[in-house]
Amino acid sequence: MIRLDHVYKGFNGNAVLEDISLALPEKGFCAITGRSGRGKTTLLYLIAGLYKPDRGSIQRNGETISMVFQEDRLLPFKTVLENITLIGAEKETALYMLAQLGIAEAADKYPSELSGGMRRRAAIARALSAEYGCLILDEPFAGLDKENIERAAALISESVGERTLIAVTHSEREAELLGAEIIML
Repeated sequence: MIRLDHVYKGFNGNAVLEDISLALPEKGFCAITGRSGRGKTTLLYLIAGLYKPDRGSIQRNGETISMVFQEDRLLPFKTVLENITLIGAEKETALYMLAQLGIAEAADKYPSELSGGMRRRAAIARALSAEYGCLILDEPFAGLDKENIERAAALISESVGERTLIAVTHSEREAELLGAEIIML
């Protein structure tokens, strides 16, 4: 279980999250939603351990985390396949994920050679190819059309299986496609 108790996080004297307490299931899917500027991305970074809370505590069960950030964060000097295997993923797993996301032909291309939607799917493939106990997704379907959102959501749900999924989305439909419980922030 991931538990946040009275967590506060601010930047430059401005509070982003104030007195947040919640418990997320160890094995389950949840989607965090809310208005822009409510601190959803900051919350994900705290859960992932990329930020430390200014006050309060966060308890994690120690599982490894894989993450899709709002930005694709693909290394421009590596091919898509190299970007995925750089995290320790098996080549076969990476190629499978790319094929399932409809971009198998992109494996040997550089990020600059891809459309925005293809880069997004490559970032999803990278996260799914990693060994993880908890998958964190920050607006994972940004830039994807309806067909590719449905394809990616199905693959994510199938791949995560009995592990933990925490996603930020502004779309109730995307939360439904992931089979996620909605948590308003």
